[in-house]
Amino acid sequence: MSAPASAVARGRFVRAGAPRRPPPTVTLAGAAGLALGVWACASRPAPRPVSGARGRTASGDVTARHARADRLLGVVLTTGPAPGRLSATGPWTLTTRDGRPVVRGTGRGVWTLSRRGGRLRLASRDGLAATREGPLIATPASADALLSWNGHRYRGALELSIGPAGLTAVNRVPVEDYLRGVVPLEIGAVGEAARAAVEAQAVAARSYAYVRLDDPDRPAGGRRYDMLSTVTDQVYGGADAETALADEAVAATAGVVVMYAGRVVNAPYHAACGGSTAEPPEVWREAAIPYLQRVSDQIPGTDRYYCEGSADFRWTRTFTRSELDATLDRYLRRYAAPADQGPDARAGDARGGDPRPVGAIRSVAIDSYTPSGRVAWLVVTTSRGTFRVRGNDIRSVLRSSRGTILNSTYFSIEDEPVRSGRVASLTLRGRGNGHGVGMCQWGAIGRARAGQDYRTILQTYYPGTTLALEQ
Repeated sequence: MSAPASAVARGRFVRAGAPRRPPPTVTLAGAAGLALGVWACASRPAPRPVSGARGRTASGDVTARHARADRLLGVVLTTGPAPGRLSATGPWTLTTRDGRPVVRGTGRGVWTLSRRGGRLRLASRDGLAATREGPLIATPASADALLSWNGHRYRGALELSIGPAGLTAVNRVPVEDYLRGVVPLEIGAVGEAARAAVEAQAVAARSYAYVRLDDPDRPAGGRRYDMLSTVTDQVYGGADAETALADEAVAATAGVVVMYAGRVVNAPYHAACGGSTAEPPEVWREAAIPYLQRVSDQIPGTDRYYCEGSADFRWTRTFTRSELDATLDRYLRRYAAPADQGPDARAGDARGGDPRPVGAIRSVAIDSYTPSGRVAWLVVTTSRGTFRVRGNDIRSVLRSSRGTILNSTYFSIEDEPVRSGRVASLTLRGRGNGHGVGMCQWGAIGRARAGQDYRTILQTYYPGTTLALEQ
């Protein structure tokens, strides 16, 4: 989900500083080694308590409580042909899925895992090596140890396997610990004055996670994970990303989710709405959803907005002729619909397998706007024909030279200079960052600074919802 930028902190490798060579850092376990459960629930470190953290029920009553600790998420950290580096900050074990031991580690060494046909190859710096069928499960052997994958630390266990794309690493982690590695990256670096926004982010991210955990459309015997660690789902940085403020926000809202009609709901969010959020049909090919309505971010009695703190509240993007030609040649056919079809036309219908360039750009014009003021349809006329692009697809067509999608569809077009019948340049003046549906993160920050609590923030951006403990 699009969010205020915040770099993922790089983890520090824990190394021993002994003046002499230590004994072997890891050993290949024998057949009679300790058998562990598949997800090693019994040896999973307990969530770290946050001093003084207290939660609130949906009714607002203060109460000390704990979130359910038995729900584990499977989060894909990496997948592909590249090898990976596995270690830990303390004792750890590596077992087969049925609990047979493979490696016992002390936390001082590093194992390199790679693909060897359909099997996993393990090699240590001490010269030890083995090849095993996957998946293999890495688990901390002490309560204060964290696993390390490619130099980044994670709570919970790691499942390592070989798939069609290569080596895949999945972090099996309790929901509340997962949120500790998500909230700081999704809401960005904010101070104490925005605490309520961080708490609102924790609840929205938790709701999204539970919807993914309980996805009824997941095929039986299908994928062995719940979500990715990227913007495709929620940005997750593991233990390296954790901050004190986000930890406290997760603990203060422990177990609380957004509900509508008695069910936990997907609670989408975005960085900055630019003045008004949008309804799903304005940006995606989805039906209206009762709790995802247009919400004004204007501060009552003023001409200002809660999300004005965003650097992208107002923005300008100019394409030179060469930049416009390049991005439209690459992306227009992929996302465009035939010019003579209506609002249900699908992206890519205009491509027709034609690999030729789209032609000289004659004009780029806005055909219509949505009720929230975003661009509903963009019409591009070239020497090869007319192309129409709908809603959020516009952001994927008008990319930067680096491939970054357009901030938002909340924009207008300046008069286009035309030379020799071609667009010489294109300037967009826009507002906001992200798809615009659901919670505006910078709006939440502004509302928190104005004194609103997290319950008020969430029920503003998701009207008609309630807050309750996940059951």
